Amino acid sequence: MSHRVRHLVARFREMGLPVTTEDDDARFAARILSPTEMRLWASMDVVDRRHSVDVTRRFIAQLPGASRDETAAALLHDVGKSAVRLGRIGRSIATLVPLTATMRRYRDHERIGADMLRDAGVNGRTIELVAGAANDEVARRLRSADDGDG
Repeated sequence: MSHRVRHLVARFREMGLPVTTEDDDARFAARILSPTEMRLWASMDVVDRRHSVDVTRRFIAQLPGASRDETAAALLHDVGKSAVRLGRIGRSIATLVPLTATMRRYRDHERIGADMLRDAGVNGRTIELVAGAANDEVARRLRSADDGDG
């Protein structure tokens, strides 16, 4: 199964889960993120924030020695989606077949997120991972955690 399809299936599973731990999620994120990064994280949709915490927990379980910047990237890996507002159905369609300019922009959320972080003065390693520009063990573990593995 392709990475994109696996990711879409994992996100669909998450969509039906109740979001009941917003305060816990925010406390978890605040222990890792700088105040600037926390503002960016807080700008994300509540379901994306929940997903980012789940991804980060899986990432930490896979790579307990990850740096703070690498762990911050796990929390912020989808921050670019906050700049492209699409509903759940639109996001799912955009993942497979980007039919509109907004959907094409959504598919570019990694670059958009990296730009948001750069504009906010965030560290280069976090940006490199959010942008999808790295292909090392940490980047592979982050993608695996994002796919729901671990």
